[in-house]
Formats: sequence, C-alpha cells, structure tokens
Amino acid sequence: MKKRGRIMRDTNNGPGVIGCEGQQFEFQLEGVWKSEAAPVMNTVVEFDVDDMNKVTAITVISESQLAKEQADKALQVAKESGAAALNEVVRRVGLPVLVATVVLMISWFYLSTITVQASQYLHAKITFWKLLTILNLGSSGMLQALESGGGSESGVIGLLAIVSLAGPFIHQVWKDPKAHLGNCLPLAMMLYVALSFYFGVQDGIQSSQQISSALGGGAQANQIVNNMMGEMMKAVMQAIHVGMGAYLSLLSSLYLAGVGVTRFLAAKA
Repeated sequence: MKKRGRIMRDTNNGPGVIGCEGQQFEFQLEGVWKSEAAPVMNTVVEFDVDDMNKVTAITVISESQLAKEQADKALQVAKESGAAALNEVVRRVGLPVLVATVVLMISWFYLSTITVQASQYLHAKITFWKLLTILNLGSSGMLQALESGGGSESGVIGLLAIVSLAGPFIHQVWKDPKAHLGNCLPLAMMLYVALSFYFGVQDGIQSSQQISSALGGGAQANQIVNNMMGEMMKAVMQAIHVGMGAYLSLLSSLYLAGVGVTRFLAAKA
C-alpha cells in the first residue's frame, strides 16, 4: 500500500521515522531507500508498506512535483470557487441578462462597430471603444482619427461607457424599483455616441465654412462652401459602413432595456 508522509527523523542515529496521518513508520536505508540523496528531516516521501505496516520502499517526492500538485489543487479550488460565484450571479441576475451583457462587452471591445472605406488604401475597422477615443478628440480631430483607426484615450466618455456596462447589475446593490432602469444605460450610451459621432463629423466639416467666412469670401463663396460641405458630408457617410459589432451590441442593449423596463413596471405594480 502506497502512502505519503514526511521524514521526522533521519537515519544518522538509528532507524529513520516517517510521519503519516498521525502514525509513525520506522525504516532502514538498506533495501528500502530508493533515492540517491540521503534522508533529510521534513522531506516529503512516498513509501510502500506491507500487511504488517513495515516500510518496504521509500521514494523522495521532488520539489517540482510538489509545486505542480499544489498548483493543481489551487487551480481546482479556483475553478470550484469560480463556478460557485458564476452560479450565484446567474441565480440573481438571470442567465439571459448575463449572456446579453457578455455579448455586449465583446461587441464593444472586440468587434468592429464601423468600417471606414475611403479608398482601396484606406480601410479601418473601428470598435465601439475606439469610437469613444475618436469622440474624445472633439470635432476638430475626428476626421483625422477616423483615417488612422482611432485615438489613444477615451477620457470621461470611456468612464461613462464602463459605468453603463454595470447598469444591468445595479439592482443587486440598490433595491429600489428604479434600479431596474439601469438596464437601459447601455442603450442610452449607444444612442449618445451615435448622435455625438454624427454631429461631431458635421462640425468638423463645417470648420471649412468658418475659415472661408473669416477670409471674407462673400455670399457666393459661402454658397460654394455650403455645397462642398454637403458633398463632403455625403462622401464621409458613404465611406462609413456599419459593422457586426454595432448590430450585436444594439440587439443586446435593446434586450437589456426591455428586461429592465419590464421588471421596473412589474416592481411598481
């Protein structure tokens, strides 16, 4: 029978002793010790015993093996704890709401919300998060950021987006019926970003009209600029195509908003 224990006494002064599960097993080196190094106190070993509880073979367990076993145990505990936490979240929030939130996060951070195809050489896929970095630059830098595929920082608008992702979970900490309306935050965020993007591009194009007026171009020049501005706006909008991320995030946010409003009305009733 194989057992595992720790050496409590080496063989320098008589028989060695292995401690295992509250028991002590004496052993001799001759014919029993299977490792090259001599027994050392507190070394973890694996040993065989016969029917008379006599030690018949001893092998030292390497530190790498012990470390691997400890890591496996820790991983197993983490898996069990994670599964328990996930089950608790599913129980309290609901699996459909949790799935919709995960799909929304994937759509925002990894899937393209828009694709800019201005020419065969300019093809940029922009996620929702990258779109926030473009909005953070303001109307003056939006057109250039679109060509480069996004900015570097999302700023306050990025913080608002993160807060909106927590909307479906607000009711877990705030038990007021109005907390269910937190499910509407992702949809509200998307509408805000869409409007801000459209008007931001429009403001960026209108800057050319302001420059012309400042130079004293006159009414005829202003009319020409207005016509050019309309053509530029049309060209920019034609170069922008809606991506899969936009559709998935819109469907997910609509579902979350519907659930939130339904739960709010039910709680009020």
